[in-house]
Amino acid sequence: MPPADLDRGLAALLAVAEAFPAQRPAAEALPEALRGMLEALGGDGGALMVRDSGEPTLAQSGLDDELRREEVLDALRLAVEGGGARVVGREGGGWIGAAPVASVDGPSGGLALTGSIGVPMAALMQALARQLELALEAAHRFTELRGAASRINLANRLTAAITSGADPRSAMPGFARELHGIVEFDRLACAFVNDAGDYIETFGHPDDATWGIGTVIPVVGSGPGSVVLDDRAIVTPDLLQQPRFIEDMRLLEEGLRSYILLPLNARGRTVGALAIGSTNTGAYSEEDVGRLQPLVDHVALAFDNVRLLQKSRELSITDELTPLYNARFFHQILDREIKLVDRYKSILSVIFIDLDRFKPVNDKWGHLRGSRVLREVGFLLRSAVRETDYPVRYGGDEFCVILPQTDGEAARALADKLRAMIEEHVYLQEEGINVRVGASLGIASYPAEAKTKEMLIRLADERMYLDKGERHTR
Repeated sequence: MPPADLDRGLAALLAVAEAFPAQRPAAEALPEALRGMLEALGGDGGALMVRDSGEPTLAQSGLDDELRREEVLDALRLAVEGGGARVVGREGGGWIGAAPVASVDGPSGGLALTGSIGVPMAALMQALARQLELALEAAHRFTELRGAASRINLANRLTAAITSGADPRSAMPGFARELHGIVEFDRLACAFVNDAGDYIETFGHPDDATWGIGTVIPVVGSGPGSVVLDDRAIVTPDLLQQPRFIEDMRLLEEGLRSYILLPLNARGRTVGALAIGSTNTGAYSEEDVGRLQPLVDHVALAFDNVRLLQKSRELSITDELTPLYNARFFHQILDREIKLVDRYKSILSVIFIDLDRFKPVNDKWGHLRGSRVLREVGFLLRSAVRETDYPVRYGGDEFCVILPQTDGEAARALADKLRAMIEEHVYLQEEGINVRVGASLGIASYPAEAKTKEMLIRLADERMYLDKGERHTR
């Protein structure tokens, strides 16, 4: 190759390299690369077509003349179809060179140049095509790395939003804000299966919105339950046309028209599902599953960790047998509530409860059945008090209830209700034993009847045993 042709070839190769700086998208670099090659080789027209991540991109230069345009595009087509590098003469003088350009998606691109002076060799056209391939691959890898870094950053933000909450419910607003940057939705819910696998607890957004039928839904028959059982995402484009699960009609009544359910996998098992709903039809597709599932897999462990932390806290204040608080928490919360009474000049009452005729249950049917009776009593107490009250298993067959902002008269009314519930309930029915127990109660109020925590507890305890003595002598 003559020195002048060699210089032009090197300049053309250099023009390709300079057109692809590290942070420039391939679609922006192609026109500049084409113009640089034409300028270096003395060409007067050309076309360059490549596929970058599946999308074809065509760059053209100097093809205002219809005949030249037709010749160059024909040469480009032949190159794309797999022809080798070649340089041929043009009718009326000049040359046309072409070569296939492979991209990351396969040999689906091509380069075609035309000029009137300095006929390049086919080997140079092949070298230019190869230089373009290397530049495109580098640009593609950089885009992939930048995308991966963006996804990691997003996943980290989602994880930080989740772990900033003390429990899954309090984490939902921050998690929803971050997720809104990825996908549009009108309702969001995280659903977690309990340890026994028989029900799913949901935490929703906005404003603690449920997923159709309440905060607790069954595993069998529900959409989140199906996701947990099958470990597979579900896309429902139109609830009006495709209701499948027990909650779907309620969701439709509440304004949702489409949703996507994604499995939450942590520690090698499916612990729940992420439910994303929209008031629009067709808001989600299988492509969204592929886009969102890697992020959901990343945050599932964070959600599970928050749930485990919440469970640990609950175990530290919850009785191991009943659904009530334990004695340690009783003293902590009573200290706090007394301070609030002192600060706001309010009042509180406590009810102490001791079961009657419980010892014969243990003696006749064993401690295991006795424990079941205590558990049933715990559920009765839990169902009868307000959310602001604190029902406690104090120890053995003794229970108590802390009643903030409740005077003695209101406490006595509740005590009568609790006694009736305990004594009218038939225990161990599923085993055919059908036993009944009684209840002795003691009530005291602070500060009307007791000036300290210790005096309050002692007064309620004394009244409970006084009630027990009176009931036994009747």
